Amino acid sequence: MKNTKIILASLFAVFIATACNLDKYPDTAINTTEAMESVADCQAFRTGLYSGMKYAFTGAFIYAPDLQTDLYHAVKNFGNFQGAFYHYAVTASEDVASTVWFGLYGYIANANFLIDGTQKLLAAGTLSSADAALVEQYYGEACYIRAHMYFNLAQYFCEDYDPDTAADKYGVPVVTKYEPTGDASKYPSRGSLAKTFEQIVTDLGEAEKYIHTAGTPNSAYVTADVVAALQARVALTMHDYDTALVKAKGLIDGGVYQLVDSQSDYAEGWVKDNLQETLWQAAMTGPDDTGNAYPYFIYNTSGEAGEDNPQYVPEDWALALYDKANDIRYASYFDERDIKSPVTGRLTLLVKYPGNQSLYSAVTNYKNKPKIFRISEMYLIAAEAAANKAGSEIVANKYLNDLRTKRIAGWVEENYSGVELMRQIRDERVRELFGEGFRLYDLKRWHMGFTRSAGQNPDLVMSGANYASCTRAADDPFFLWPIPTKEIQANPQIEQNIAYTLQ
Repeated sequence: MKNTKIILASLFAVFIATACNLDKYPDTAINTTEAMESVADCQAFRTGLYSGMKYAFTGAFIYAPDLQTDLYHAVKNFGNFQGAFYHYAVTASEDVASTVWFGLYGYIANANFLIDGTQKLLAAGTLSSADAALVEQYYGEACYIRAHMYFNLAQYFCEDYDPDTAADKYGVPVVTKYEPTGDASKYPSRGSLAKTFEQIVTDLGEAEKYIHTAGTPNSAYVTADVVAALQARVALTMHDYDTALVKAKGLIDGGVYQLVDSQSDYAEGWVKDNLQETLWQAAMTGPDDTGNAYPYFIYNTSGEAGEDNPQYVPEDWALALYDKANDIRYASYFDERDIKSPVTGRLTLLVKYPGNQSLYSAVTNYKNKPKIFRISEMYLIAAEAAANKAGSEIVANKYLNDLRTKRIAGWVEENYSGVELMRQIRDERVRELFGEGFRLYDLKRWHMGFTRSAGQNPDLVMSGANYASCTRAADDPFFLWPIPTKEIQANPQIEQNIAYTLQ
């Protein structure tokens, strides 16, 4: 019964509205002083914590920020599905923003719970050396998950990390102890962005110290390679190009994850979730154990050809980036189809998330296992980091060309410099990572705005201000999501993002 309660606490933390207290004690859990009495207790809680990862990296957690950018057009009569993000009508009461905020803090609360329990168990000095090593690993994994959840919160709710100004910018509330309280005066403030990232880096240092599991493709658990991958992503976000390059290069040179150059293998990897260049892929075991869906890009409820009902389609400028005949990504990500509803015409759809057949019984549910890190991202991180380091343009070109050689049949190496080198890297991030939730954060990091294009077929897309006609300036305050109204109302210490202060 004890282990069951612990697992339930982890599984459902993402759905718990913890507005009054970011470390609210889950009703299904038992007291922390009784919870971690054995290695088995730690294992049970760890299992539940990992089980929640399939929610944190799927569905609206990924596509909602992309809808804010220039990657998609809504078709006419699209039903306003997730329209608030697309046409910049998000308010502080937006459900998706609330789900993300409270969900990620639910995981942080559970990570704090496991960290506290493992530390107490280790401090008791009663474990064998083998059991102590296991508990230390679970401690490291909990530190990693806490770091990743704080990093994601900063991506959604905070400005770009500029080393010169991070101490003066809002971060997110950092809670590292599992100490439930009803005293609102003790609730945390947001603190600075510098403090938020200081905690992320510290937690990743602990994870690096205690996680020694060797990386393998499609690992369902955090390995030493996964830790390094997040360190590379975090370092790039912090404009720490030396660290970003070192961490990304180490993973590339390790040779465990090979870039795919076969179109059929690459396409199959997205359908069957067996892409061998994936470092960490959250587990889903069957139709009754899945994460969130990607329903708005195909949405065929009958399973019959010609019955697709997309609400969003890729913008033409992004499609034009690809060498359609030779780039293995194009046919893996996109397909041109005749559409009857909600509009009639021929459009190119995003088919990157068609649904894994092992995760549904009849008609697809548009659920695929999230590929949280792929080695191709490390090539892009290495290229961007090197491009921003004096005297390293040759290195940047190497990683860019290495990636393109695998993705584009017959690619002939090119060498770029200066502004053109960065433009090529930015374009390659769109080609490689389309639909994976990076675009908004890339625009923030590059301090760039956007203007939506005319669209594949202007007659079929939703027209009007902030729909097809949408220009957002660099550092647009609405690139930051709102702190949920419930949190603002309950926590007297919390500060709202400026775009939503007058709502």
